[in-house]
Amino acid sequence: MYYDTSTVANSELVEQFLGTIDRYSVSDSSRKDYTDDSQYVQSTSFGRQTPVSCFSIIRKSFEDRQIPKRAVDIMLASWKPSTQKQYSVYIRRWFLFCSKREINTLQVTVNDVLDFLTQLFDSGLSYDTINIARSALSSLGFLLDGFVVGQHPLIKRFLNGVFNLRPSKARYKDVWDVNIVLKYLKNLPDVRLLTLKNLTLKLAMLIALTQASRVQSLKLLTLEGLRQGHNSIVLQYSNSLKQCKPGRRVPYVELKEYFPDKNICVVHTLREYIKRTEPLRKGEHLLFISYLKPYHAVTASTISRWLKTVMHLAGIDINVYKAHSIRGASTSKVSQFVPIKEILSVAGWNNATTFNRFYNRDIQQQRSFSDSLLDSSQ
Repeated sequence: MYYDTSTVANSELVEQFLGTIDRYSVSDSSRKDYTDDSQYVQSTSFGRQTPVSCFSIIRKSFEDRQIPKRAVDIMLASWKPSTQKQYSVYIRRWFLFCSKREINTLQVTVNDVLDFLTQLFDSGLSYDTINIARSALSSLGFLLDGFVVGQHPLIKRFLNGVFNLRPSKARYKDVWDVNIVLKYLKNLPDVRLLTLKNLTLKLAMLIALTQASRVQSLKLLTLEGLRQGHNSIVLQYSNSLKQCKPGRRVPYVELKEYFPDKNICVVHTLREYIKRTEPLRKGEHLLFISYLKPYHAVTASTISRWLKTVMHLAGIDINVYKAHSIRGASTSKVSQFVPIKEILSVAGWNNATTFNRFYNRDIQQQRSFSDSLLDSSQ
């Protein structure tokens, strides 16, 4: 079921796999911990281009257990694409580690895994990153003394030590003031006079701010199932979100009209955007489409670039703050006025632990999340 990397020449799958990971240095702590899971790479022994996916190894491990193919397809869907990308990095590193040490992956010991995780620690990786590596190895399914990797007592003890020596830290020591961006948006011409580009960027930023949205969540917003009320618009998501789990329905977004100033009213902006893009969509239901031909639905990275463009134009240093900082900026701004329960609900956090770790402030006044955010610019 598992692959002996000491006999790579006899296993085309592992040979292809190691042809990929030789470009990744396990000692390079400066390399970002993400990569595309499916790439065309040069096979080191056969000298040809071969498509390779780390999750093909997980698939093979399931199939070797005689699990039906259709069931395997469904089981592999349990890992979201973002998780697959994260895991692939460390599955590659694990097989490179085994290859260099001529470790038979049929006979892995807990000491081998501890050695691998120690190497990651010594390369400067954080607790959160090493924890991802532990989960990636668990996904391979091999057992250590009867335990899956992540549940072995010694592995758990090791991760506790990593946390104490190198505890998780917030990416930012402080957050930017949303007033800066809101004032920039307020000073833009009326939405009817904006170019499609500026209208698109304004809408993306207003939703991101008033909903403390992840970029991936913005990408998944769809016009299918849209419901318009007198003072609000309800949007659905086209797929499950990061925080979605079994037993919990996919959430929706309720955007409320902001009467004090329509220049920063997300509903007013959205209505104009829907009107302007309707003749361009040609059957495309996702909310955000390109403002240039051929007007297709955009990727999360494109929306991230839009948000950073607005931040830059407003005067925020995007060399320091990335698009994801919008979540922290908006929730920090309203933490003094909005009940923590609403903040957790809007931002999609399961409990107050994450929020309190970084934004533990007294609640002085109970108001809605979006109104408090927009009022702060007055």
